Amino acid sequence: MSTSNIKDILSSRRRMVAAAAWMLVLVAALSAATYAWFSNSRYTNVTPVAHTVSDEGSDLQIGLSANGPWDTTATLAAADKTLYPISTSDLSRFWRGTFQNAAGITTDYADCTAQLDDYALSGTLYLKGGDSALNVYLYQGQMSVTSDPQLLAALRLGLVITTRSGTQTHIFTCDDLGSTAGATSRRTTAQDGVVVAVGASGWTYTADPARAISAYSMDGTGDTPTARAGATPICTLTANEVASVRYVVYMEGCDANCIDEAQARDVVLQLAFAAAKA
Repeated sequence: MSTSNIKDILSSRRRMVAAAAWMLVLVAALSAATYAWFSNSRYTNVTPVAHTVSDEGSDLQIGLSANGPWDTTATLAAADKTLYPISTSDLSRFWRGTFQNAAGITTDYADCTAQLDDYALSGTLYLKGGDSALNVYLYQGQMSVTSDPQLLAALRLGLVITTRSGTQTHIFTCDDLGSTAGATSRRTTAQDGVVVAVGASGWTYTADPARAISAYSMDGTGDTPTARAGATPICTLTANEVASVRYVVYMEGCDANCIDEAQARDVVLQLAFAAAKA
C-alpha cells in the first residue's frame, strides 16, 4: 500500500467520529390480558441506563444536562415503570384504546398525553458536538432490543431532537434490530397501517409514520462506524452545539403485531448514535 493510500485511510478515519448510547430496559409481564390493547396488563421496567463509547479524539459526547458534564458515560435515573400499548402520529399527542367490539376491533380512543409516563418510558439525553459540524446518525450495529419476534415487531422508538435549526421528530420501527420471523399479526383497527392522530371530532386515523432504523444509520459494529450509502442523518450539529434528544419507548397499539402474543416478553434496548464530519 502506498504512503498516499495510507494517508487517505488515516484521514478518512479522522473524519469519522462516533458515540454509542445504551439504554437498558428490563420488561416483565405482571398479568394477562384479553384484548390486543392489553387493557388489563402491566409491564415493569427497571433501571434504564445510558452511556457512550467513542474513538480516540471523538467529538460526539453525551450528558444528562444541557450544561454537562460531558463524558462517554451517562446513567439515567432508575425507573419502575408501567407500559401499556398506546398510539401516536407525532410524539406530541398519545392515545389509548378505550373500547373494542366483539370482533376485537378498537372503535374508540382517549387522549392520554398528560399521563404518558403511565404508559411509556421516556426521558431526555443531550448530545454535544466538537469543533466541527457533525451529521448524527443512529448506529444500528450497536443497537439491540428483545430477541422475541412478536414484541420486536410491536415496539417503537421515538426521538424528538431539538437543535439550533429547529426540532425534528422521528418514529422508528424496531424490526431492523432482530428477526420478526414467526410474529403473529392480527388487525385490531378498522384500517390497515394506521395510527391514531388528532381529528376534527377528537381523534382520527392517519398513515403510520414509523420508518426503518437502517435508513438513518451508519454501518459498522465496533467503535469505528462508516458511512452508509443513502442514509439520512437524524440531525446535524454545528460546531460545539448541544442537542436535546427526548426518547420515547412504547408499544404501538395499532400495529397488527401488538396483540396478546407480545405479552410476557423481555426487552433490553440498546440505543446508539454515531456521527461523521458534515
